[in-house]
Amino acid sequence: MKKLIIAASVCSLLSIAQLGFAQAVQEGKAAKKEMKAEKKVAKAIEYKHEASTHKGLEVKGISDPKTRMAKADRKMEKAEKKEMKGEAKELKAVAKAKTKKAAGVD
Repeated sequence: MKKLIIAASVCSLLSIAQLGFAQAVQEGKAAKKEMKAEKKVAKAIEYKHEASTHKGLEVKGISDPKTRMAKADRKMEKAEKKEMKGEAKELKAVAKAKTKKAAGVD
């Protein structure tokens, strides 16, 4: 009987820990997306700077300043997309927490 009570209490503790862990995972994913977005923004700014100053790697006939600026713009668009995904992950984590609180799972 004692073992059964201990096993039940361990299972309940693990299930509670699992809920908190899922919340932390969502927040971790959001932070990771934000970091990736920051890296992409930095890279896009670097590309724009190189294109405007004619520095960096430039292949004659292929990578003129116009195409290099277009590459920087694409990089910036991807960075904005990553930022939106990060914000979506944060909102998802908040929504999960509110849903659990409303259901009385906490």
